[in-house]
Amino acid sequence: MDFKYVPSTCPYCGNGCGVNLVVKDGKFVGISPWHRNPVNEGKVCIRGNKSYEFVNNPDRLVSPLIKKGDKFEEASWEDAYKEIANAFKAVKGDAIGVVASARNSNEDSFVLKNFAANVLKTANIDYCGRRCNADAVKGLADAFGNGATTNSLADLGEAKAILIIGSNPLEENPLAGRRIILAKLNGAKIIVADARTTATARLADLHITCNPGTGVALVNGIITAIVKAGKEDKDYIAKHTKDFEKAKAAAASCTPDAVAKAAGISADVVTKAAEIFAAAQPAAVVTSAGAGSGDLIRALANLQMVTGNVGKAGSGVNLLRGKSNAQGAADVGAVPGEGGLTVPAMIDAAAAGKIKALYVVGENIASAGAHVSDALSKLDFLVVQDLFMTETAAKANVVLPSASFAERDGTVTNAERRVQRIRKAIEPVGSAKPDWQIISEIAKAMGHEKDFAFKDAEAIFAEIAKIVPAYAGITYAKLEKPEAIQWPAAGGVFGTAILYTDKFATKDGKAAFAAVEYKAGEAAGGEFPLAVAAQWPMGTLSTKTESIMREWPEPKVHINVEDAKGLGILNGAAVKVTCKAGSVEMVADVTKDIKKGVVSMPVSMGVAAVKIEKSAGGN
Repeated sequence: MDFKYVPSTCPYCGNGCGVNLVVKDGKFVGISPWHRNPVNEGKVCIRGNKSYEFVNNPDRLVSPLIKKGDKFEEASWEDAYKEIANAFKAVKGDAIGVVASARNSNEDSFVLKNFAANVLKTANIDYCGRRCNADAVKGLADAFGNGATTNSLADLGEAKAILIIGSNPLEENPLAGRRIILAKLNGAKIIVADARTTATARLADLHITCNPGTGVALVNGIITAIVKAGKEDKDYIAKHTKDFEKAKAAAASCTPDAVAKAAGISADVVTKAAEIFAAAQPAAVVTSAGAGSGDLIRALANLQMVTGNVGKAGSGVNLLRGKSNAQGAADVGAVPGEGGLTVPAMIDAAAAGKIKALYVVGENIASAGAHVSDALSKLDFLVVQDLFMTETAAKANVVLPSASFAERDGTVTNAERRVQRIRKAIEPVGSAKPDWQIISEIAKAMGHEKDFAFKDAEAIFAEIAKIVPAYAGITYAKLEKPEAIQWPAAGGVFGTAILYTDKFATKDGKAAFAAVEYKAGEAAGGEFPLAVAAQWPMGTLSTKTESIMREWPEPKVHINVEDAKGLGILNGAAVKVTCKAGSVEMVADVTKDIKKGVVSMPVSMGVAAVKIEKSAGGN
């Protein structure tokens, strides 16, 4: 019997937990703790622990497929490449779009970016996860100089107070949630702003049940209360920041009473939150890229500058990520070039007939709704590269089988900027290949062999380290230890655990306050009386994991018991959820753990207000 452990990185959320892949007789059979990895110290949530299940799922794509009429037929790689090359050559660059993935490795995204720019001659490249990351990343970059989390996850354990807003770490990023539990055990005060009584909210010393979309008002209210009490860090503000007065003036209208009215909370709660946060040193902010608008991120950055909570352990703005390589995909350039289109803009352009061909690598964009599916149907040519026959792949002209994270080498960069290895543990299923290899071979089929003659993933990473300044000095050899390296790499020796300990990455070395004003969004009322709080949806990997589907077999809409009673809806009943964009049927979870007037459903719905009614034939 052949038995081995192969150290790697979990393919799910942006925590980047270290895992040991257990391989028996050439098959990936389980996960074993990797205690030395500093991110999770051997602990793993259900997703990482059961990751071998989707890798071994019998629905995996095993060979290239070419659509003939309405049906797919198995094809050789040579024939698939020929089909793709001919189709891409027939389309002008600005009529082609490329969609990368925040789950692909740095090497995949780097090669795809170069393929788009140098072979397809298009600036239309974007990664799907960026649509919920872009504003948050820009907010951090504008404030501090880098569009990345300021601190390490382990730092949370040193905080004396933690404000959590727009995030539910204990359920969405569980090993980040563990650090918050450790902080509480060390005496930290936890403040959670959420209309739901989540697992994270149950941990809170102060749970603020603010209405969805009022986070900016709340944070501005906390800032205003701190300044009014004279508790701002005047010395830090003077030495390390600029434009404080502008931010102060913009936040001034958010008095405790004004925030209470907007957010549906008590004014005393705002004052209490300000007192807790101002009294704690250090204090940290935790939010999520998907839930954090640019204004919210800038407001949170303002709060941390007001209190001097940047550049030290237990402080900073900690931006949690939903996908394993959301940070790395941006780092290596899988973003629109000059004049290039974002993913939503590509979809609109496809619907309008301006984008004629699309190359989608590792994303199921059709799951976002009927408008995306309709737009894809208008394309002349669609190539999809993935592990499974997703809704997007079903619409493709050519489908190519990707190797999973356990079947390839590469790197991913987690939310705390830690560049870590993924290592090949088993052979790919069927004739599946790593994404970078497939992309390179398509390039060769289109006459660009010289620029894509990569020997392996390590050779690609060497190119990344030459071109991406933050990665300079990092090599595969220096990533062998479980601690890996956090960028910027300080010559590739130790990395940087905490940003801005000396100065900010701005031109003048100072952080920039922003004049963030609270702007009320779409309010619930009239035809759509229920506000929506975002719920993390399950994606392709989770739905192909048997253990996860047993626990969460279907998406649910969580509704307050009083709202449900008024609508005549029973727990477990089928209901119709309607917004301006359309309707969907779901199962009702009637609960006391959500604020009256608010419902929670998967974030992919992307709506602010809905109405709910009993489904035809439902209870």
